[in-house]
Amino acid sequence: MSNVRVVDIINRVSTIVVDTTKTRWPNDELLNWFNDAVMAVVNRRPDANIANAPFITEPAKSKQVIPSDGLRLIDVVYNTITGTPIRKAPRNQLDDQVVNWHKSIGNTVLNYVFDERDPKTFYIYPQPASAASIEIIYSVAPAPVAISNFDSDNTTLPIDDSYLNPIVDFMLHRAYSKDADYAANAARATQHYQVFLSELGEKFQVDGSYNPKNNRAKTNG
Repeated sequence: MSNVRVVDIINRVSTIVVDTTKTRWPNDELLNWFNDAVMAVVNRRPDANIANAPFITEPAKSKQVIPSDGLRLIDVVYNTITGTPIRKAPRNQLDDQVVNWHKSIGNTVLNYVFDERDPKTFYIYPQPASAASIEIIYSVAPAPVAISNFDSDNTTLPIDDSYLNPIVDFMLHRAYSKDADYAANAARATQHYQVFLSELGEKFQVDGSYNPKNNRAKTNG
């Protein structure tokens, strides 16, 4: 859970652009850019806002669609009733070995198929005849933050605090883009956007270095 208030992030941006009176860049405008920044982070790092929750399958169907607030499936974990794992399988493997797998009925889901080009959809095999509960992990679209009183609101950052700096830089990119007719501000806007991308890239590398799966692979040889 985050400890950083959204209003404090907005005030920080106002200080950087030297507009603490919020004359050139009002609070409501900065809040819109904050919400844009959070979505920009999650679009580039789907793991920045995930849900790990039970999912009720469509009965007797191989094709499944993640919840409406979902952006992208990350993993299908297990059957919540039996506790048995669900393993990812290549589609061509099932196509070759179980030709009618899209119509195969069974009590327990054994495999799932996922295509990155269709991130909100996945397929299960076999398909329970009635609705079944399975555990899935998926990226969630963050709900926009709404603030009515900027003097006392305590709403915190909806994603992890480690994304604070990229969010600030994205907001600065939007702020300076407003005055992009001035060459200096256009350059600042571009610079802050590049820093935003760089910070996300560096965080991705660091997270990958400390991924337990990667560390285990290195340890084993």
